[in-house]
Amino acid sequence: LDVTMDQGCPLNPLVDLGQVEGALIMSLGYFLTEQVRFAADGQLITLGTWDYKPPAVHDIPLQLNVKFVASMPNPSPAAVLGSKASGEPAMALGAACALAVRDAIRAARAENGDLSPQLDLVLPLTVERIQLACCPSPQRMTTFSNSGCY
Repeated sequence: LDVTMDQGCPLNPLVDLGQVEGALIMSLGYFLTEQVRFAADGQLITLGTWDYKPPAVHDIPLQLNVKFVASMPNPSPAAVLGSKASGEPAMALGAACALAVRDAIRAARAENGDLSPQLDLVLPLTVERIQLACCPSPQRMTTFSNSGCY
């Protein structure tokens, strides 16, 4: 995964690197795994990682390359030494992943014969939601020989 960020004149590039990496992984969790659920009485029922899935070490891309655009100072007089925000902008990067999943769902639906442009998705795009949105056909997932056996 390659990320290019404009950090202005970073106050500490290593801190900014950690902010970008952390925000990216956090946003992937927000868009793909972290489903918060409540009971009918309003009680939170996703209290631990058994039901609530924040990103873990195995969710981080094996190769995560972050590059900062060469010094492009923030012209705002309120900016500290020409710096820019480091964590918040990277949170938007998770949306790119969610949009890629949406496109993959559309492609899967087209393969199954559903060409309707309407596609309503609810975040987070969990594995279960993605599977249901793809409208899988059990008949397309099995192959029978002439004898009727697999």
